[in-house]
Amino acid sequence: DLSVLQGHQLVSPARLESSHPVGVGSPTMGVSMAAHATAGGKAILAWLPESEIDKVLTKTGLRGFTDNTITDTQALMAELRKIRLNGYASDYEEFQPGVRCIGSSVRDYNGAVIAAVSCSMPEMRATTELVEKICDAVCSCAKVLCERLGSSD
Repeated sequence: DLSVLQGHQLVSPARLESSHPVGVGSPTMGVSMAAHATAGGKAILAWLPESEIDKVLTKTGLRGFTDNTITDTQALMAELRKIRLNGYASDYEEFQPGVRCIGSSVRDYNGAVIAAVSCSMPEMRATTELVEKICDAVCSCAKVLCERLGSSD
């Protein structure tokens, strides 16, 4: 998925579907209020100034989509700090039950985060090896996009 934050809404204008017979669909393809519950959304939020994060959360709230969704502001801020440290975001069944996702931010020529790329997989297929492979691929894809956009970060 390619995701962008437009105002307070997470918009996914592009998606490549899996060739596997068991894939991951999304009931909110297009626009959602789930930036706090998705890897792509968290990859974007992590790099915004805190005042911008506050604006988004004021509009969207921290709705719980599953039992794993972060619904506490302090817990979300701690998660965003972890994402900045690791360089990627994870979603462990936070938006959809049975779905795991990895996301990484995309920066423009000014170094500003303008989007995120992410990859979702069914939890039943999410072995440690596959998650590591997907994490590497998502981060590499984001890096290529950043380079093509002129980012030096």
